[in-house]
Amino acid sequence: MKISLGAGGVRFPGWLHVDADARWQPDVVADLSQALPFPDGCADFLQSEDFIGQLDFAQAREHLRDCHRVLKRGGVLRLLTPDLAVLLDHYQRGDTRVLDLWNREVGIPLVTGTLGELVHAALTFAGQKSFYDEATLRALLEPAGFEVHRVGYNESAWPELRGLDLRSPATAISLYLDCVKR
Repeated sequence: MKISLGAGGVRFPGWLHVDADARWQPDVVADLSQALPFPDGCADFLQSEDFIGQLDFAQAREHLRDCHRVLKRGGVLRLLTPDLAVLLDHYQRGDTRVLDLWNREVGIPLVTGTLGELVHAALTFAGQKSFYDEATLRALLEPAGFEVHRVGYNESAWPELRGLDLRSPATAISLYLDCVKR
């Protein structure tokens, strides 16, 4: 079984889609901040893009433990989220190209148009509770029983996980992880 968590209106053929918002017409309506409505070891693959940031660190730790529970041994969680390290790197280097990215992809006007405001806006945007970098996610994933592999956009050792990523490096500052249940 392949399950997309926090799918919104995105549909992948052959995947079961889960979202809390029934307006998206998911296959399963469920609050992903709670236990997943699936039995232990039922899924080969889980996919989640831009959902984990809607959870605080404690909720994220529990959610990732539950993802581990639902996956079969050797199953994989494909996890994507904006990368805090990349955002801060742009800020520290004074790289204003990220402002163009914000204006093009998010479209919410900034008052000052500065990198400082952009960092604040990104951290508080659309109900974000947390913003992650690779080290923070590893600190949550590895104790839960995952082997974590950083991968590139639409890249994966598993063909089932290739071509699912919606946000490319050209239009986002995403972190791409394949997390294997040990």
